[in-house]
Amino acid sequence: MRSDVPPPATPLRFLCLEDNPLIVMHLEQMIEDCGHVFVASLESFADLREQFDAMAVDCVLVDIDLADGRTGPEAASWLADRKVAALFVTGQERLAQEFRHLVVGIVAKPLSLRALKAGLDQITLRGVAK
Repeated sequence: MRSDVPPPATPLRFLCLEDNPLIVMHLEQMIEDCGHVFVASLESFADLREQFDAMAVDCVLVDIDLADGRTGPEAASWLADRKVAALFVTGQERLAQEFRHLVVGIVAKPLSLRALKAGLDQITLRGVAK
Protein backbone atom coordinates (compact mmCIF):
# COMPACT_ATOMS: atom_id res chain seq x y z
CA MET A 1 0.00 0.00 0.00
CA ARG A 2 1.50 3.34 -1.02
CA SER A 3 1.19 6.26 1.32
CA ASP A 4 1.82 9.97 1.04
CA VAL A 5 1.46 10.26 4.81
CA PRO A 6 4.34 12.16 6.41
CA PRO A 7 6.09 10.13 9.12
CA PRO A 8 5.41 10.98 12.77
CA ALA A 9 8.08 12.75 14.82
CA THR A 10 8.23 9.74 17.13
CA PRO A 11 6.92 6.38 15.89
CA LEU A 12 4.62 4.57 18.31
CA ARG A 13 4.52 0.81 18.90
CA PHE A 14 1.10 -0.78 18.29
CA LEU A 15 -0.51 -4.04 19.33
CA CYS A 16 -3.66 -5.16 17.50
CA LEU A 17 -6.35 -6.99 19.44
CA GLU A 18 -8.22 -8.49 16.49
CA ASP A 19 -9.26 -12.05 15.63
CA ASN A 20 -9.55 -11.67 11.84
CA PRO A 21 -6.13 -12.35 10.25
CA LEU A 22 -6.99 -10.44 7.07
CA ILE A 23 -7.84 -7.33 9.06
CA VAL A 24 -4.65 -7.76 11.09
CA MET A 25 -2.58 -7.85 7.88
CA HIS A 26 -4.36 -4.73 6.64
CA LEU A 27 -3.82 -2.93 9.95
CA GLU A 28 -0.16 -3.91 10.03
CA GLN A 29 0.42 -2.40 6.60
CA MET A 30 -1.49 0.79 7.42
CA ILE A 31 0.28 1.26 10.78
CA GLU A 32 3.62 0.99 8.99
CA ASP A 33 2.42 3.28 6.17
CA CYS A 34 1.70 5.88 8.87
CA GLY A 35 5.30 5.58 10.09
CA HIS A 36 4.58 3.61 13.25
CA VAL A 37 5.63 0.13 14.38
CA PHE A 38 3.39 -2.95 14.36
CA VAL A 39 4.48 -5.09 17.32
CA ALA A 40 2.08 -8.04 17.28
CA SER A 41 -1.54 -9.12 17.24
CA LEU A 42 -3.59 -11.11 19.71
CA GLU A 43 -6.99 -12.71 19.12
CA SER A 44 -8.66 -12.47 22.53
CA PHE A 45 -8.89 -10.59 25.78
CA ALA A 46 -7.57 -13.73 27.49
CA ASP A 47 -4.45 -13.59 25.27
CA LEU A 48 -4.02 -9.91 26.13
CA ARG A 49 -4.10 -10.57 29.88
CA GLU A 50 -1.62 -13.44 29.54
CA GLN A 51 0.88 -11.82 27.18
CA PHE A 52 0.67 -8.04 27.54
CA ASP A 53 3.30 -7.58 30.25
CA ALA A 54 5.95 -9.10 27.98
CA MET A 55 5.22 -6.59 25.21
CA ALA A 56 6.55 -3.08 24.86
CA VAL A 57 3.68 -1.17 23.24
CA ASP A 58 2.41 2.39 23.34
CA CYS A 59 -1.14 1.73 22.20
CA VAL A 60 -3.56 -1.09 21.46
CA LEU A 61 -6.04 -1.17 18.58
CA VAL A 62 -9.08 -3.05 19.93
CA ASP A 63 -11.96 -4.70 18.08
CA ILE A 64 -15.28 -5.17 19.90
CA ASP A 65 -15.85 -8.85 19.04
CA LEU A 66 -12.84 -11.06 19.65
CA ALA A 67 -12.14 -14.79 19.61
CA ASP A 68 -13.46 -15.06 23.18
CA GLY A 69 -16.68 -13.13 22.50
CA ARG A 70 -17.69 -9.50 22.80
CA THR A 71 -14.76 -8.75 25.11
CA GLY A 72 -13.26 -5.70 23.40
CA PRO A 73 -14.86 -3.23 25.85
CA GLU A 74 -13.60 -5.31 28.77
CA ALA A 75 -10.12 -5.28 27.23
CA ALA A 76 -10.29 -1.49 26.76
CA SER A 77 -11.25 -1.08 30.43
CA TRP A 78 -8.38 -3.36 31.49
CA LEU A 79 -5.97 -1.28 29.39
CA ALA A 80 -7.35 2.00 30.78
CA ASP A 81 -6.74 0.73 34.32
CA ARG A 82 -3.10 0.26 33.29
CA LYS A 83 -2.92 3.72 31.67
CA VAL A 84 -2.39 2.23 28.20
CA ALA A 85 -3.95 4.12 25.30
CA ALA A 86 -6.50 2.18 23.26
CA LEU A 87 -8.38 2.88 20.07
CA PHE A 88 -11.47 0.93 19.01
CA VAL A 89 -11.24 -0.35 15.44
CA THR A 90 -14.65 -1.86 14.80
CA GLY A 91 -17.62 -2.28 12.53
CA GLN A 92 -19.87 -1.73 15.55
CA GLU A 93 -19.67 2.02 15.99
CA ARG A 94 -22.88 2.33 18.00
CA LEU A 95 -21.75 -0.20 20.56
CA ALA A 96 -18.27 1.35 20.64
CA GLN A 97 -19.84 4.74 21.47
CA GLU A 98 -21.23 3.23 24.69
CA PHE A 99 -17.65 2.58 25.79
CA ARG A 100 -16.12 5.75 24.30
CA HIS A 101 -14.89 6.87 27.73
CA LEU A 102 -12.42 3.95 27.77
CA VAL A 103 -10.57 4.80 24.56
CA VAL A 104 -8.86 7.67 22.78
CA GLY A 105 -11.05 7.28 19.71
CA ILE A 106 -13.01 5.03 17.38
CA VAL A 107 -12.07 4.03 13.84
CA ALA A 108 -14.87 2.47 11.82
CA LYS A 109 -14.54 -0.56 9.60
CA PRO A 110 -14.22 -0.89 6.69
CA LEU A 111 -10.81 0.64 7.28
CA SER A 112 -9.24 3.44 5.33
CA LEU A 113 -5.71 4.77 5.72
CA ARG A 114 -7.07 8.29 6.22
CA ALA A 115 -9.42 7.24 9.05
CA LEU A 116 -6.78 5.13 10.79
CA LYS A 117 -4.20 7.92 10.54
CA ALA A 118 -6.71 10.34 12.11
CA GLY A 119 -7.18 7.89 14.99
CA LEU A 120 -3.44 7.39 15.43
CA ASP A 121 -2.96 11.16 15.36
CA GLN A 122 -5.42 11.49 18.27
CA ILE A 123 -3.10 9.33 20.34
CA THR A 124 -0.04 11.36 19.40
CA LEU A 125 -1.72 14.76 19.85
CA ARG A 126 -3.20 13.91 23.23
CA GLY A 127 0.13 12.60 24.45
CA VAL A 128 -1.57 9.58 25.97
CA ALA A 129 0.85 6.95 24.76
CA LYS A 130 3.30 5.79 27.42
